[in-house]
Amino acid sequence: MRLGFPLLVFNGLLGLALNVTGCTPAQQGLYYEKHEMTNLTVVLLDEDSLRKQYEALSGQSSVRFSGFSPSITVDTVRGFFDFRTKTIYCPKMAFEVCGHELHHALMGHFHPNP
Repeated sequence: MRLGFPLLVFNGLLGLALNVTGCTPAQQGLYYEKHEMTNLTVVLLDEDSLRKQYEALSGQSSVRFSGFSPSITVDTVRGFFDFRTKTIYCPKMAFEVCGHELHHALMGHFHPNP
């Protein structure tokens, strides 16, 4: 009778281990990407100050024209990430713009510079 109790405990623990590890659904296909950042600065500006800051830091115009008449397109800098200082510049409460620039901070350049 004494041998039966340890065997029962062993079988119980083995069954529990198999149930926890072998019978759980596989966690395949789940996406997980982690980025850790140090020394990130976020500067919130109004649109005019943002364009002036971009021009001062980049040495380029914050307004770009493309296309031909009559369908000329005007592109204006709405926010930017300064890779040198790890600083995001964006308008306050512009979540789409600030989120875009945060992705640059995390992943670098991901679209071509014209």
